[in-house]
Amino acid sequence: MSGRSGTGLRRARLAVLVAGLVAAPAAAQAADPEARGRLLFLQCRACHTLALGEGHKVGPNLNGVMGAAAGTRPGFAAYSKALRESGITWDEAALDRFLAAPGRAVPGTSMAFAGLPRPEDRAAVIAFLARATR
Repeated sequence: MSGRSGTGLRRARLAVLVAGLVAAPAAAQAADPEARGRLLFLQCRACHTLALGEGHKVGPNLNGVMGAAAGTRPGFAAYSKALRESGITWDEAALDRFLAAPGRAVPGTSMAFAGLPRPEDRAAVIAFLARATR
């Protein structure tokens, strides 16, 4: 085998190895939406906390959010009037609509997040939230 074709073969093997390393976590995340939701929630952590007793940030602490009325987290005063008066109770369907496009779901909301356009990403975040905020 010449040096040139041997190098090409090594590169091809390396490419296959890298593709496998990248695909394995993605496949694991697809099989476990909650794990994918945990990763996707990292972008939410800039504004939200989850654990009971953690303080609010720019957005409210989300502990116990499932089943709660929108705009009512104790101790958080920065809700928009639109969210406070929305009449939303946070369940999977309401979170799905809101996370898709907060500004479209609740015009006038102060949540500065464009949304999660992919339904599978929203489902993963919701699965994670349902478990992490009990």
